[in-house]
Amino acid sequence: MLPRQENLPLARQMSLDALSRADLAERADRSGGRFEAGPGERKKISLDYLGREVGLCFPTGTVEPANGGGPVPPREEILILHYLEKASGTPSTGQWISFAEIPGGTFYHPVFLQRCKAPLVRHFGAAPEELLSLAAEGMRGGPCSFGDVGVSVQAFPRVAVGLVLWKGDPEFPPNGNILFDSSVADYLPVEDVVILTETIIWKLVKKKGLPRTTPMK
Repeated sequence: MLPRQENLPLARQMSLDALSRADLAERADRSGGRFEAGPGERKKISLDYLGREVGLCFPTGTVEPANGGGPVPPREEILILHYLEKASGTPSTGQWISFAEIPGGTFYHPVFLQRCKAPLVRHFGAAPEELLSLAAEGMRGGPCSFGDVGVSVQAFPRVAVGLVLWKGDPEFPPNGNILFDSSVADYLPVEDVVILTETIIWKLVKKKGLPRTTPMK
């Protein structure tokens, strides 16, 4: 799991150290990013993250949004670094799986349900159509054929997250599910999949204009 706030600088530095020893052109190719070699020792990997372009620059080790976007929060910086570290280049399979089907996902499943599925259903179950419009507007999300409303969010070039909702009726409350391409474990540790999904959902909640009711750990 991503570390607590006070440990983020150490986790960030560990990832940067690992990437500084790696072949960055290969890391860019395997992650679906773009590699640029500048003058001297300057190198950069650019990739798409939740609808915007970000760049990892060396030797400074900074993560910079393109086109003057706002800064990348520290926890999201580490997600980006972990993605670049782990990316295997495995093609997407087109096969959607649940979180519990990810290797190691069973152990974290109760946490995932509480921190990801529960807020998705709580904030969008009554009006699932809002989910599609908000994801399309800010994250280049598109429809997928699951549930009453299904949205596929391309979190990274090779990591897609499917958000699925079923409308409630007089007998049953709204329900939901969250799906991933079966290759996701080749790109992120299972603990980071929780953080990424939680980040996506709360960004959508923020766009909807609702306050958070559960803080991220």
